Amino acid sequence: MSDTDTVKRQLLSFVEENFLYLKPDLELSTGDDLVALGVIDSLGFVELVEEVQARYGISVSDLEITEENFGSIDAIARFVGSKQA
Repeated sequence: MSDTDTVKRQLLSFVEENFLYLKPDLELSTGDDLVALGVIDSLGFVELVEEVQARYGISVSDLEITEENFGSIDAIARFVGSKQA
């Protein structure tokens, strides 16, 4: 399993544990748009960014907090990989 797959699995688990209790019937996949599906709101976005910084030891600037970098589990995993490279 690649590092990206590990990051995806960890992030999916985090999102399921912390946000999906509000949507128990939703089957989330790593490519799903977290905001569009209502999985996270603006406060959830902040919590997710903080988790990514703490878990992966990276810093995220305000300019990097975009839909492109944090819109889905796949996007976050790519972003983490680019920051760790």
